Amino acid sequence: MDFLINVIRKQRLSPYNVYLYNSPLQALVAANLALYRDSARADIAMRFTYDLWKNRVLPVWRQIMGKQGGWHEGNEYVGIGIGQAVYRLPAMWLAATGEDIFAHEPGIQGFLDFAVYRTRPDGTCMRWGDGSFFKRIVPDVLPLAVRYRDAGAYTLVRPSPRPPEPSAWPWGPLTDPTLLDPQALGMRPLDKHLDGLGMLIARSDWGQDATYFTFKAGDNYWSHSHLDQGAFTLYKGGALAIDSGFYGPHYGSEEHLNYQYQSVAHNLVTVTDPDDTAPMPGKTARRIANDGGQRRIGSGWGRSAPMDLGEWLAERETYHTGTLLRHYSGDDLVVAVADVTPAYTNIRSGPGEFSARTRRVERMWRTIAYDRANDVVVIHDQVVATRARFPKRWLLHTQAQPNIAGRSFSLELPPDPTRKQSGGRLFGEFILPADGRWNWVGGPGREFWVDGTDYNEDGRIHAQIAHADPLIEPGIGRLELVPGSARRADRFLVVLTPRLLEGDAALPEIVALGDTSVEVRGPRRTVRWHFAAGRPGAEVEFPASGRRLDLRCPAPPPIAQSWWQGIGNWLYRRFEA
Repeated sequence: MDFLINVIRKQRLSPYNVYLYNSPLQALVAANLALYRDSARADIAMRFTYDLWKNRVLPVWRQIMGKQGGWHEGNEYVGIGIGQAVYRLPAMWLAATGEDIFAHEPGIQGFLDFAVYRTRPDGTCMRWGDGSFFKRIVPDVLPLAVRYRDAGAYTLVRPSPRPPEPSAWPWGPLTDPTLLDPQALGMRPLDKHLDGLGMLIARSDWGQDATYFTFKAGDNYWSHSHLDQGAFTLYKGGALAIDSGFYGPHYGSEEHLNYQYQSVAHNLVTVTDPDDTAPMPGKTARRIANDGGQRRIGSGWGRSAPMDLGEWLAERETYHTGTLLRHYSGDDLVVAVADVTPAYTNIRSGPGEFSARTRRVERMWRTIAYDRANDVVVIHDQVVATRARFPKRWLLHTQAQPNIAGRSFSLELPPDPTRKQSGGRLFGEFILPADGRWNWVGGPGREFWVDGTDYNEDGRIHAQIAHADPLIEPGIGRLELVPGSARRADRFLVVLTPRLLEGDAALPEIVALGDTSVEVRGPRRTVRWHFAAGRPGAEVEFPASGRRLDLRCPAPPPIAQSWWQGIGNWLYRRFEA
């Protein structure tokens, strides 16, 4: 116990970080429970452990998991960290004390839902945050499924009958073949709102050919996540709109920090100040590509993790990166209205410090909707830059080079039976900006292109990818939707239509209604989307019935700035005008 306490204290192992759960905390709790009341020294160790568990770890779980579950770290880090602690720690505590944390912490059962919903139709986990292994087992899913009698989750991880066996160390319940039910998964709702993360996951159905959609707009919890608030992914028959890049050859590599970790590798909007060039602090200043993206916070950027919820709250100005203003699920729609301005700008932004960056963005609102009936995604962004001269780019990352025709594009992914992917197509069309145009940035030598450089690890990255997990989807480039002229305020309105490569539904007709609305005439219904400048959200109209759905939100307040920044920006805009 002395050794473990020393490790946790000296290395500042944080409940926001995988290292605490891999697995010093589990060992510390087990050792304390074994020795409790056997010596005075053991009682002292228990006081440390009790405080860490009840006053530091559990409040962080409640913060991140919310009431619906979830975890902020990417891919395999869920399996090698929280995914081997979320059952075992409460189980040990219950056996020793009789306190049933499973019963009064809804986020733990929600974590089980998260493990199910993060699974794509091809059986791999969603691409999000740091990760190199996409079929990594999350050990505590099985005992949680037994504990909560969740047949869908149990069948997902144990699809064939086996004799009962212990499901987890040290006190996991025996597995239960009676929970096997191939139909149970299909009875779950088709979308999930992970309220602690600010994440939405939606799908068209529970089949292998389903459309699968993710969207994220919440706060930063430091460890192994990316600078990607407001980003989305889209899958059908294959990964169509992807979380791009390669998590390798090691943490903090040139490709990782300059490309994959930064906003430029995700499906969101960037705003670039050419003077945003402060080097990364350290023993030797390191240049990081100016991607036009979000503030650099979290693991890898030279700061230590918050040690508890109190430390996170003390630095909330730094860690607050987005708010899901509205979430709607109904009428075969899943709609998110998000303010991700704080991801780009906080009160410290302006002087050009490396982490807070220059003040480039005054407004970044995204309204995004998945219309399950028509199988389309509608995206509306309202962006206000601090300077008209700062270029804006609406980004979409792909695994295939698109064919561009005016305002539209299309791309195709071939079938891959070994990966349970039947092949998919993606069609896109923009309504706004009226003077916009598509640019393609990618292809050989430009796959990881940012700020004038392809971060390909001196040409070695493709060989490294070939030796890594074959499920990696690094992408080959990105589409950029750019306005035709420089101005402070721009709106982007894009409709994306995913389809299977063969035998799928007809394409919808996309009709612009003035400069604020779009009508989607789909195979099953017609839906009109009405957007208003200066207000996030949308009004949704169903012409066949005359129904209108008001999903607009009050405008969030602007990000505060110091008085001298405010005067300087006002004078600059006057001069610029």
